[in-house]
Amino acid sequence: MKKADGILIICLMIFSVLSLIPLFNGSIMPSTAVVKIRNEEIMRIDLSQDGDYDVDGTLGNVHISVKDGSVAVTQENSPNHYCSMQGYVDSVNTPIVCLPNDTVITIEGADEEEDTVIS
Repeated sequence: MKKADGILIICLMIFSVLSLIPLFNGSIMPSTAVVKIRNEEIMRIDLSQDGDYDVDGTLGNVHISVKDGSVAVTQENSPNHYCSMQGYVDSVNTPIVCLPNDTVITIEGADEEEDTVIS
């Protein structure tokens, strides 16, 4: 291997690492959890503050817990307890859905922008 080959390989490695910086540096922490029951927005929860919240679902009380920027249903009255089995969620792409209680919890990012539509 020649000296020029080594320099080229090092330059490519540096470029590869530098191109990944915007992916990690610009990551946006989710800021708000939106709780909907029967398609009606009941509350918005700030994920930067830990806490416990209760809402009335179709089958009874739904206990929601916020911890370290994540949200979870920790107690509910559905037959199989699927929504509390999901655990803590911190991704915008992963909703918590509790069909027996008609409860859906989604996470909105701090920087909600509309997608560009080209027609």
